[in-house]
Amino acid sequence: MTPRQALDDLIREREETYAAVSRLLGRNSAYIQQYIKRGTPARLDQSDIAQLALHFDVPAKLLGGKESSSTSRRSVITVPVIEAKGLETPQERSRIVDEAWLRRLCNRPAGVAILPIVGEAMQPTLQNGDEVIIQRLRSHDVLHDGLYAVRGLSETFVRRIALDPTKNRISVLTDHPAYPSWSGVQRKAINVVGKVIWIGSQVS
Repeated sequence: MTPRQALDDLIREREETYAAVSRLLGRNSAYIQQYIKRGTPARLDQSDIAQLALHFDVPAKLLGGKESSSTSRRSVITVPVIEAKGLETPQERSRIVDEAWLRRLCNRPAGVAILPIVGEAMQPTLQNGDEVIIQRLRSHDVLHDGLYAVRGLSETFVRRIALDPTKNRISVLTDHPAYPSWSGVQRKAINVVGKVIWIGSQVS
């Protein structure tokens, strides 16, 4: 059995998706599908193989890797996945992420979460089916202009936050003109739960 076949079998057995496994590696969503179906790349990086071996709890050699102490001791972090309504496929509750990669994104890996994107309100910046990683805000964190996760009545979604000159007022904006935005909203009226620190797109 080739490493490609072994990985394909593992993904099917665990009822995962090519896109989810690609995002586990910090790659674009088509990466693993292209590797398995098209043979591109010809081989996975040893760091990717090490992370996949940890995720699926199999020897790295099965996936084309080298058995060594350096790969078997890679540290990983379990990151929660925020529930998103309207997804067509079953949603994971958490995902294993390489700790070293995550620490390059932020200084508080324990305070991050993965949020799937549902809908078209943030196109073209975010597409339906994309994922973002957010850094949860603490009470003393200061807002800046940028993309944030906002908690609504029944779901969490991403919006663009712009600070208004008026004290304690912000604008909550969509990037798609067909969807409503809100300007001059009191800061305390909006439940901003985290800042977007990474975007995983469906396309490269």
